[in-house]
Amino acid sequence: MNATLEHIWHEFAVKLGRFIRARVADPATAEDILQDVFVKIQRRLAQLQDPAKLEGWIYLIARNAIIDHYRTRKETVAVPDSLPAEPDASDAEIEELKGAFRRMIHSLPEPYRQAVVLTELEGLTQQALADRLGISLSGAKSRVQRGRAQLRQMLDECCTFEFDRRGKVIGCEPREQRGCDECRGPSINNSHPRSR
Repeated sequence: MNATLEHIWHEFAVKLGRFIRARVADPATAEDILQDVFVKIQRRLAQLQDPAKLEGWIYLIARNAIIDHYRTRKETVAVPDSLPAEPDASDAEIEELKGAFRRMIHSLPEPYRQAVVLTELEGLTQQALADRLGISLSGAKSRVQRGRAQLRQMLDECCTFEFDRRGKVIGCEPREQRGCDECRGPSINNSHPRSR
């Protein structure tokens, strides 16, 4: 399917508007960002090679436009001379962990993958998910809960986690025997190394 800008507008304008308004408080600014997103879509539509990825591509443009909006609002400050030249190693490990987590989400079976992606990554409410898929709210909630449960099971089978008293993850290590390929690299551990 070769989508036209008009088709994309009719299909996504309302949803994108809600997506942007949920992240930008001022309605006029949100509307400006929406218009800017469609200008960028128009300019780059010919570059989209896989029409099946249209929706994700559109939401990526919207996210970037929102980020650009907040960047321009920030006050500028002088860069200190002591700024490290390379990112902290833990930042790179966290980014690797995020990538592995996304791949795990995308390995969930349908329809749970779709429910988790749309609610957790795309920011839809469970009611919006139900409306979009044409299912009941309880059906949407069930899909999200089952998807989360399957993801939790995948994570528990792959890694061991260490939590602080508030439930925040402070350490993660692949299980020696059953760890998945995603986690076989360096362990993510923000606390003391665990003895084996």
